[in-house]
Amino acid sequence: MKMKKILLSISFSLLSLLLFFCTSTSPQTGSLSGTIHLENQQDHSGIVIGVYELAELDPDIVAINQEYPFIGVIINQHTEFDHRFSTLIKTGETDASGFFEINNIPTGVYNVVAIKDGYGFRYIYNVNINNGTTNLEDFINIGLSRRSVTETDDNPLSKAMLDFELNYPLRDKSKKLKGTQENDSSLLSSSFSLEKADITLYPETIINTDISTPTTFYSFHHYIIEQDITVDDELTIEPGAVVRLNDGVKLTIYGDLSAIGQEDNFIWFTSNDSLFSLFTSPISPILYQYNRVELTGSPNKSVSFCKFDHAGTGLLSKVNGFRISDCIFRNSQCGFKAESVDSTFCRNLLCKVIINEEQGGIYFNQVEDGCIERNIVNDCENGMIIKTNSSPEIKNNYIDNCNTGIDISYSSSSDIHNNEIYECETGVYTHAGSYPDICRNEINTNYGIITYGCSAPNIIQVHYNNLNCIYFAIQIKRRGYACASDISAGNNYFYTINEGEIQELIYDKNDVEGPDQQYYGIVDYQPFLTQEYHYAGIQGE
Repeated sequence: MKMKKILLSISFSLLSLLLFFCTSTSPQTGSLSGTIHLENQQDHSGIVIGVYELAELDPDIVAINQEYPFIGVIINQHTEFDHRFSTLIKTGETDASGFFEINNIPTGVYNVVAIKDGYGFRYIYNVNINNGTTNLEDFINIGLSRRSVTETDDNPLSKAMLDFELNYPLRDKSKKLKGTQENDSSLLSSSFSLEKADITLYPETIINTDISTPTTFYSFHHYIIEQDITVDDELTIEPGAVVRLNDGVKLTIYGDLSAIGQEDNFIWFTSNDSLFSLFTSPISPILYQYNRVELTGSPNKSVSFCKFDHAGTGLLSKVNGFRISDCIFRNSQCGFKAESVDSTFCRNLLCKVIINEEQGGIYFNQVEDGCIERNIVNDCENGMIIKTNSSPEIKNNYIDNCNTGIDISYSSSSDIHNNEIYECETGVYTHAGSYPDICRNEINTNYGIITYGCSAPNIIQVHYNNLNCIYFAIQIKRRGYACASDISAGNNYFYTINEGEIQELIYDKNDVEGPDQQYYGIVDYQPFLTQEYHYAGIQGE
């Protein structure tokens, strides 16, 4: 009898353990429901709702955002999610009233896409599916950006742009990304005013003729640029508008432009392809690229909080004194480009995956003056190209994982200071008669500073940099039969105080024998620093 009780007890314990194991490992699921309408329609059926995994935030950019929240763009689901490259979990469809319900969704946080052919799409971010029923409308809010913009009667468009020196509001440093899965609502300041909004899809607007009257692209509407289009009058683009350009198409804006998005509601310029109407698994590469958005004509142009991707050139400016801030350029041949103007100022850009070796994340060509500051440039063939008599100040930028960090050429002489350049083949490459001042930078690359074809008698100034380089910290390269410049390179730190090791990190006339010596200059590295220079690298808020 005693043995029988023991066996029964063991059997009961095993059964309890099995039930616990099965119960504890069963996935928790929930439902998502809501109502979506088509503007001015009685029948709201056929809207497809897709539940997608969150976009994976690039850990390198997240780390930069955490360390330097005042440079570049703080990434989140709004800046990173694109359903064309995301993983689909579940789909549903609306009935005639616009109602839908999707069941058996694993609990978690997702992005939701509502889409219908001819009506574009709408993204709803960070929807938390619990083990009950989640109402989609609870996650729709319209926010007012902390970087408010005011207009004045004397010049509304130009005054609408943030004044870089006096009125540029700083991000709330207490709001930082904590990891790739954090709910991005943590980035919203308590000063945001939030109100419930309906979920509505609007008919796509097809643009196949030039625009010659004042025009507005409205929030959450889609505009399809089918062919090369010229805008001759005032164009206003509201936050959340999506501008989709066909393969190889160019949008040229001569008139006044106000394209001012919000920190949580960017304006989006992207390629228009059939993938927008399909729910698919992630794919690569994109089918095609639009040519470019080009700014010329009227100087009254304001651009901020915009995304440009899958382009030949995301944005080309031929406007004197143009200022751009808080924009994203990615997955294109060239990011932001300024050409043949007296000055250009770009600040707080994020340039990522710019792949053309002849182009750059930021490209200045024949730009006499200006400033390139507080930008993040990552995973580009060339981080920045400064070419043909261009001399912008380049400061407080973070450049990472590019072939060349900063390329200075064709008689361009910038003041390059307080930048951080990491994991690049070459930090700064200067050639063809260019004589920049390179000071107070952190350069951690294979090759630090290379000069190529910089003819005497001018001398390149290189001072107070921390040069942590694998091969050469400073290298002079011969170009034909030109007599190369000397480099004044005192007061740099080479991460060694052994003079022999420092000499090994320098390539100049002393490393060349015979008659070829006449084509090389001297790197004068004395005196050198014996510890890191504290004020090198990004400085400021």
